[in-house]
Amino acid sequence: MRKTLLAGLLPLGLAALLALPAYGTAPGQNGQIVFSSNAPRRLWVINPDGTKLRKLTSARANDVNPDWSPDGSRIAFERCDRSYSSCGVWSINAAGTGLKRLNACDCGMPAWSPNGKQLAVTRGFGGIVDDKIKFAEIFVLNVGGGGLRQVTKVTSASPYSADVDHPVWAPDGKRLVFEVHNSSSGERANRRALFVINADGTDQRQLTPWSLNGSDPDWSPDGKLILFRSVPGREQHGNLYTINADGSDVKQLTRYPAPTALFAGSFSPDGKWITYSRFTSGGPGVFVMRLNGTALRQVSKGLYDVDVDWGPAH
Repeated sequence: MRKTLLAGLLPLGLAALLALPAYGTAPGQNGQIVFSSNAPRRLWVINPDGTKLRKLTSARANDVNPDWSPDGSRIAFERCDRSYSSCGVWSINAAGTGLKRLNACDCGMPAWSPNGKQLAVTRGFGGIVDDKIKFAEIFVLNVGGGGLRQVTKVTSASPYSADVDHPVWAPDGKRLVFEVHNSSSGERANRRALFVINADGTDQRQLTPWSLNGSDPDWSPDGKLILFRSVPGREQHGNLYTINADGSDVKQLTRYPAPTALFAGSFSPDGKWITYSRFTSGGPGVFVMRLNGTALRQVSKGLYDVDVDWGPAH
């Protein structure tokens, strides 16, 4: 699993910005959007119309990859030290109280299960360096305590070493979608693809082709669509796409030209809108638009506003 990429965010390298994640939402009425911003990273919440911006965390650490609980009462997130050498999964109330660490493991990228009782996480850190990838797989932990249960076995089973990231639950809680990133050697060098797997670790299958270079998935509240970012060819800016949960009917939603960098998106709880962040000299920040690409509007204007997740009203 790659380290959270915001470690190198201040000396702004566009390539380092392009793999930032976002996680799933829960069905219901639309609530606030949570995102990560500034350096060191802090969590912020804001209304979809751009009002009531509020800082949620303020520790001397990097708080990234937030995910709203299904009832909108809490946010799980990844807290890393200043160098991103050690990270863990934490949660906080939507009001900014009740901060606590959920597990002692060196885990990250938390995603709530639909019943709110479990979190899917990625365990093990270390980027792809000289094709030597540290252990990285998807696990499930109980929010109330208890051990980790391994779900994927991609790193050991794949013919090419791979990095495993970005788990997101299906709304019915039966499956997970996640991203696999190949190492820099082999015929599918340094490419990404989406996979789905049953929550018990069975029936793993590839959803998108390596040529599409898809990453950063989010499942629609009705379970029919998966939103993802694609960076085909040698492009670096990326755009948002959807695909049916069965792997059919890929549709491109945004068409930003380079050098605009578009980051991972998140469905609104009602499934009618999408939020995402983009980096461009003409207007960086968090944006929302309808699923059909209309009614685009800017929500925030921060240069480093990333890691968006749209929560339910509570």
